[in-house]
Amino acid sequence: MLRRPGCRWRAAAVATAIGCTAATQARAESFFQIEAGIGATSATKLGDGMYYSRGFSHDTPNGSYGGRIGIVMNAIDARPRSFMPGLRLHLDYYNFGKVKWSSTNPQDAADFDGTGTTGGYNATTQTCNDDNCGAMRRFDSTGGIQAIALTLEPFWDLGSSWQFGVEIGPALYRSTWTSVATALSDGRFGPIGTQETLMHSPHMQLGALAGASISRGPFSVRLNYLYAPVGSSTAKNVPSGIKGDWMLSANYTY
Repeated sequence: MLRRPGCRWRAAAVATAIGCTAATQARAESFFQIEAGIGATSATKLGDGMYYSRGFSHDTPNGSYGGRIGIVMNAIDARPRSFMPGLRLHLDYYNFGKVKWSSTNPQDAADFDGTGTTGGYNATTQTCNDDNCGAMRRFDSTGGIQAIALTLEPFWDLGSSWQFGVEIGPALYRSTWTSVATALSDGRFGPIGTQETLMHSPHMQLGALAGASISRGPFSVRLNYLYAPVGSSTAKNVPSGIKGDWMLSANYTY
């Protein structure tokens, strides 16, 4: 039996449409994906009087560069233009880069306890108590944070391939911090030029990560914040100079 040319064209169009639909569904229903990105970071300082003194000379930039990579688990698809969100799970590694500081610091006020005199840095007035700064030292510090975070991300399909999401979850983070303190005059810390190295012992600690994202297709922009409490410290294990980090990243999912 002969088939008219129009029938062949219709059959080919139907086959093409089915193939495109299947490919689209395969992408939408992919449960595991990889996401990677690079971005700018901004560290949250522990505070005035910790490795720098605002009332004295200091150069303490908090900006750096970092990156993230991880697995995305697409648990629930979002309906287009619906108030009901979809749901993703993220297991991501973050590297927030490093900061480098240089500062000139007086002694701590606690150094004068029990001495019968008053002195040391006062963070409220940003000067020394009774104009007694004690022995001045220069601090050269460097440190950074890395983390692994497991987060839940509800997200909404805004239409035209645009999506918006928010995420939050626990994080295990590891901080590094080293400060080299150099005596600027003879005194309590030894002769001028005497150096003391203060270190934070790196170990895994529990924190939290939160963020928001806007995406279109495989491309996304994410703003994340890592809450990284410093925890306890000792004279041999000083706290890190930063207690959190922001990251604004451009990412690709494949």
